[in-house]
Amino acid sequence: MVVRPSTEPAADRPPETGLDWCRRRFLVAGHPLSMTLPYAAEELRDALLGLNAIVSEIAAIPGQVGDAGVARRKLQWWQQALVERQPHPAIQAWIESGASARVGVEHFEPLILGIASEIEPPRFEQMSELDDHCRRVAGPGAALEARLVDGDDAGFAAAAERLASLAAASYRVRMVRDLVLDARHQRWLVPLELQAEYQLTRQQVAEGEGGHRLDALARHLLTDPVRQLMQPDTGLDGAAHWRHRHALLRLHLDGRLGRYLVAHTRRLTRERVAGGGIAAAFSVWRHARRLRRLGKSR
Repeated sequence: MVVRPSTEPAADRPPETGLDWCRRRFLVAGHPLSMTLPYAAEELRDALLGLNAIVSEIAAIPGQVGDAGVARRKLQWWQQALVERQPHPAIQAWIESGASARVGVEHFEPLILGIASEIEPPRFEQMSELDDHCRRVAGPGAALEARLVDGDDAGFAAAAERLASLAAASYRVRMVRDLVLDARHQRWLVPLELQAEYQLTRQQVAEGEGGHRLDALARHLLTDPVRQLMQPDTGLDGAAHWRHRHALLRLHLDGRLGRYLVAHTRRLTRERVAGGGIAAAFSVWRHARRLRRLGKSR
């Protein structure tokens, strides 16, 4: 059967909404949201999509803009645009979906401050400094989603704290995945104490000279976050497992990616490993069933 293009005049078509833009941009094959959003509560799906679109747009700024001054101005623009409700599709989706009624402009400040710390790649001496950075960058986005799901209910603070901690682990997995690519772009977050322990520099990694030392370093950096993300006990209480299933499923995907990277560290030098595919979708489905059981059993 031949499908003919629509002959409906463009002027007669309804204009694209902010949510339409978000669906076209994020709900595509292989994107984590396309795998996890169908499991979210139906009444929250659009709000989660709009919120995650804003978080994604803001978080992408340091990687998209090479000039630090331009990146800071873009962050400032987002801060003002949220206040003024500018006609950016992600902001319109945040409004259209009702997310703005649950997550106000003031709640985005920690996210913007965290992403600002990424504009000029920081350098760390100790692992504790890297851990703090991961929490500062990734934690606010997780807290925003927790607020969207829980509102100001009594359990919000505890859930937000735990999800932020898991999000920091998730960030470290993605940092390791991009370790070689980042090294080639003058970005190097490996603490000095680990560089000394593994006798490995950014330049060596960028030039493909890491070898077994890079494998060992990657496994070292992945061990703790993978354990945190894949352990049976999430640290949440009872029904919170099911309420926050969307966030937990996203985190599960990163934990699964980290576990794969531990076993295939050599792929770090050849490609940016993706975490999608049929196997990932099946794993999300299976984990969702587990979260439902946890939500009912306590």
